[in-house]
Amino acid sequence: MGTERGTDMRGRDPGLLLLLLGGTLLTGAYALDLGGHRAQTLVAWLVTPLLDVLLFLWSRAVARTPGLPRPARHFWWALAAAGLVFLCGDTVQCVALIADPHAHGLTFHPAQSAAALIGLVLVCVAALRYPAASWTSAASIRFALDAGIVATAAATAAWCLVTGGGRDVYLPVALGSGLLLCAVFLVVRMGVSGHSPMSTPAAVLIVASVLAQVAATALVPTLDAEHSHVRLVLAFAPCVLAAAGPRVQLLGRGRAAAVRTSVRPGRWWHGLPPYLGTVVCVVALILTLTTAGLGRTAWGALAGLVLNVALVVARQMVSLAENNRLVDEVRRREQLLESMLRHSSEIISIAEPDGAFRYVSPAVERLLGLPVGYVLGRSSRDILHAEDEQRLGADLDHLYRTPGAEMTYQGRYRRSDATWRWLEVHAVNLSHLPGIGGVICNARDITESRELHERLRYQAGHDELTGLANRREFTAATVGLPGDAAVLLIDLNGFKQINDRYGHAAGDAVLRHVAAVLIECAEPDDVPARLGGDEFAVLARGGGPAADRLAARLRTALTRPVTIDGRSVTVGASIGVASGPACDPDHLLDTADRRMYEEKRAYAP
Repeated sequence: MGTERGTDMRGRDPGLLLLLLGGTLLTGAYALDLGGHRAQTLVAWLVTPLLDVLLFLWSRAVARTPGLPRPARHFWWALAAAGLVFLCGDTVQCVALIADPHAHGLTFHPAQSAAALIGLVLVCVAALRYPAASWTSAASIRFALDAGIVATAAATAAWCLVTGGGRDVYLPVALGSGLLLCAVFLVVRMGVSGHSPMSTPAAVLIVASVLAQVAATALVPTLDAEHSHVRLVLAFAPCVLAAAGPRVQLLGRGRAAAVRTSVRPGRWWHGLPPYLGTVVCVVALILTLTTAGLGRTAWGALAGLVLNVALVVARQMVSLAENNRLVDEVRRREQLLESMLRHSSEIISIAEPDGAFRYVSPAVERLLGLPVGYVLGRSSRDILHAEDEQRLGADLDHLYRTPGAEMTYQGRYRRSDATWRWLEVHAVNLSHLPGIGGVICNARDITESRELHERLRYQAGHDELTGLANRREFTAATVGLPGDAAVLLIDLNGFKQINDRYGHAAGDAVLRHVAAVLIECAEPDDVPARLGGDEFAVLARGGGPAADRLAARLRTALTRPVTIDGRSVTVGASIGVASGPACDPDHLLDTADRRMYEEKRAYAP
């Protein structure tokens, strides 16, 4: 969103539009050789100081941007200072041109040449002082070789220009070529290091301006008067690019003042440019041989080509060594990953969008007893318990259909011996990612913890002696029952005497006998419970006649004699029945309790 906003701002900025449009029209006029030489030169040196002023003002504005890191701030102040230096030299050149009405063509004043040199040195020093990103030793060596390859190509081209021209162009061409080598080094250093004081659009303009400026310094003296319009293009275009760079940076400051790219050092550089350097050496040698024959210039070009090829070979050897190291590292990591997967306690798998396994870790053999070969190509839902498949089916369908979907669930999976194991599965659909294209699942065995949880939950809701529901579970079951319900409250008659006469073991046996009777007489949906001591209860659906029939069955069954530790014991019981809304269990228990005591008093001896 920030990038789009910055682009819109640049597109609507009137100052930048006027600069680019005017610079393009004027450069095009020079390229087409429109007008006389005097008029062309005069217009160029009248406009150039204005461009220097824009370079100074806009670079200073960027340097004053709040939050700009100190190294980037220093770079932009250096660029603003270079703009002032350029302004001084170009103003002198303009005044000298106006003062001499007979002057025409592109003849540089010494003050202007000195100012251009000082300004370029300021920019180069600022770029050299800017901190580079941290590189590995291999990346640093490769960078040095890349810079050397490009530098030898530039030096070869410079040698051909210097030795192929007259003595009067030796100094400017050599000076321009030296600056070109320095600029090439800085371009490599700042362009591929992943660490730059400017945004990418601004960097393109600034770097293009520096390269065009040093190229103009080297090439303009070699051109004759008939090509004065070409010399003006080479001299004027860098000024337009240099002024536009800080303006683009200023308009995009909301995104980032100093840019750290995510590209690895040299990622694009160790592709085409080094080999283009070799091509430049070859072309320079061929052109020299075809135009001047085998001489000093050709021998120098040949030496440059040999050195360039040697650097390319050295670079390839460094790259090969680094590739071998990376291959060894990848193999080591693959072995480590394979070992971790082999000994992992979790089942790690990748499933296709249709659910079929593409990969399953060896842990499936330990947890489920299923060979990896048997599982591959099958779906996990084939061994999922039917109840869990019904419960999770819709969610699993959504998981496998939706890229990016994530799900954690627990389910029972069938082992090879027909037993069931509880697995907790965390699944993520990464079918939209290249190289994965499936659903990644991590499954761990939670059978023991699940069984422990179930035992604890059962113990929390059931009586330890009889296995019946306790008061807490009975109350919860009553509240959760929709509609009306009936509660039968059962209190044993004479239980204290049995306990005192035969002991607590016999009393416990009697209680277990009563629990068995309740289970036998109750309906499958009824909830028999032990509320405490010798007090029991049964929760029955509905009410009325069905509850009365259940109470009658219980009275009959509990009055039958039962043998406890070889003794015949008769257990009596008083039963109170209450019916009503199940949402009020306390009221039902109170009503059943009153009716149970009424029955107890009625049958008391």
